[in-house]
Amino acid sequence: MRRYGNLYDSICQYGNLESAWKYVKLGKRYNTEVLKFAYSYYANLTRIQKSLESESYVVGEYHQFKVYDPKERLIQYLPLRDKIVQQALHQVINPIFDNSFIYDSYACRKYKGTHLAVERLQSFMNRSLRNDNSELYYLHCDISKYFSSIDRDVLFKLVSHRIKCPKTLNLIRVIIDSSPNPVGLPIGSLFSQLAANIYLNELDQFVKHQLREKYYLRYMDNFVILNSDKDRLKFIKQVINRFVIDELRLSLNSKNSFINKGILGIDFVGYKIFPTHIKIRKSSIVRMKKRLKVMEYKYNHYQMTLHDVNQCVNSWLGHCCHANTKSIVKEVLSNAAFTH
Repeated sequence: MRRYGNLYDSICQYGNLESAWKYVKLGKRYNTEVLKFAYSYYANLTRIQKSLESESYVVGEYHQFKVYDPKERLIQYLPLRDKIVQQALHQVINPIFDNSFIYDSYACRKYKGTHLAVERLQSFMNRSLRNDNSELYYLHCDISKYFSSIDRDVLFKLVSHRIKCPKTLNLIRVIIDSSPNPVGLPIGSLFSQLAANIYLNELDQFVKHQLREKYYLRYMDNFVILNSDKDRLKFIKQVINRFVIDELRLSLNSKNSFINKGILGIDFVGYKIFPTHIKIRKSSIVRMKKRLKVMEYKYNHYQMTLHDVNQCVNSWLGHCCHANTKSIVKEVLSNAAFTH
C-alpha cells in the first residue's frame, strides 16, 4: 500500500486556503461570522497560513446544539477559521483515502449519496433474485453510538497507513485530539465525516475481500448484505460482530442488527426498498405532518416567511421524488394552509 509524503506544503498554500474559504462560505453569504471574516479575508487567511506553517495552529472551541429529528443527536461544530483549516486539509488528503474506498460506500463522498445507495440496493435485490432464483434474505446492521465510540488511536493508526508526512500527521492528531469529548469524534466536523469512512473502510475491505460478499453496501454506519442463504447471513453477522469488537473496538447496535426477508422490503437511508418499487418511511411522513403544523402556526403568526416554508417543503419533495409517493405527497400537503 502506497504511503504519501510531502503533503503539508500543499495544505498550507495560500491558494488551497483560499479555495477552502470559498467552499466553506457557500450558502452563508449573510452569516455574521462569514461577513466578519470576509471583510479582511486576505489578512485572516494569511494568519491561518502562518499558524499552519509554524505548526502553532490550535483548534478553536467547539459550539454545540441538539437536534431531535428523528432522534436526539448532539451536533458540535467549530468556528469558521477551523472549518477553513479542515477543508484545506480535506482537499489534499481526501483523494488519497477516497481512492482506497470500495465502490459501494455512499456517505459523504462525491458522486455518491442516499439516492444512489437506494438505486444500488434495489439493483442488488433484483440481481440476487435473478441469479439465485430463490428467496432473498438480508442482514441489516448499524454501529452502536458510532461517532462517540471511534477509538482515536486506532483511527490515527489507520490514517498513518496512507500518510507518512510527519507535519500532516501532526495536524491530523491535533484535530483528532481537539474533540471536547473524552472519546470518539464530534458529529458536525468535516474531518469527522472523512475519518468515519476511513475507520469503517476496514470493515468494507473485510466483508468484500475476506468474506467475499458480493451484495454489500454501506452508508456511514449502516450497512446491508444480501444473500439467498439465511444461515450464511447468521454466520456473517457473528463474524462481523467479532471483527468490529476486536479490530475496531466498536459494537453492533443489537436492536438494529437483524436478518429478514427481502420481499418485505429493506428499510435503508430513509426509504423502504422493494425489488419493484420504493416507498418513503412512515416516520418521514409523520415528521413532515408535524413539521407542517409547526410551520403553519409560525407563518400565520408572522414568525416564518413563505420562502422558508417553500425551502422546507421542497427539500422534503426532493426526498419523495425518488420513491413512489405521489398519492402520499398529495395527502400530506393538501391539509396545510398558509394564510395570514
